[in-house]
Amino acid sequence: MDIVLITSVINTPNIPLSYIETRSIYSKSERFDQTKRTIETVKQKIPNSIIFLIECSQIDEEQRKYIQENTNIFVNIFDTDNINIINNIFSQSKSLGEGSMTIYALQYLKDNNIGYNNLYKISGRYWLSNLFNYDNFNNKNIIIKYINSDENNCFTALYKLPNEVANKYLHFLKENMQLMEECIGYEVLFALFLQFYKSNILTKSAEIENHYESCEYINIVSYDPIGLCGNVSVSNEFYSG
Repeated sequence: MDIVLITSVINTPNIPLSYIETRSIYSKSERFDQTKRTIETVKQKIPNSIIFLIECSQIDEEQRKYIQENTNIFVNIFDTDNINIINNIFSQSKSLGEGSMTIYALQYLKDNNIGYNNLYKISGRYWLSNLFNYDNFNNKNIIIKYINSDENNCFTALYKLPNEVANKYLHFLKENMQLMEECIGYEVLFALFLQFYKSNILTKSAEIENHYESCEYINIVSYDPIGLCGNVSVSNEFYSG
């Protein structure tokens, strides 16, 4: 069984990002409609998957009802008392927000003993396009997209990690909170993780390092296009690739 993790902030705060004043040009209702399309295309194109939507904003009951009825796991961090993570997600650092939400989701799966073979990650509001080929993903490989074939810059709106690699990514993110606080590009950070993975250097923690070295190396395969499209939140630019 595969997990499809959808990271979502439907009701965005009026807080600038480090690189732009306007966090999102879309209203709460527009972002919700876009997120519905995300869910619909996942159901159509990734068969027999568990849809896990992780949210961090105040949403209304109609929106909550739809998400609960159309996903298998729904967690709204905004409903918890974890102020530190909420502040991270609403901070000026986009990578800190994305990284903190991913840490929360991966830790949730681990703490609740939810097993899976592969983790697909899709950014909420984007949807799987006609260029998405499930056969490219239905394997044991790490599936990603290097931006402009640059191994220092890796697309983060859609990727697939096998279970054992997703667990390593969780450790990596926890070890690199400072980089996210310093507003490193999340695409750069993800590429850095893949470089560490390929070179067998993930962390200085002996316990994690030994666990890492005992695992079989898994191939990294980049597809361009990878099969995702949608409207960029800060500019209304349509992305397809």
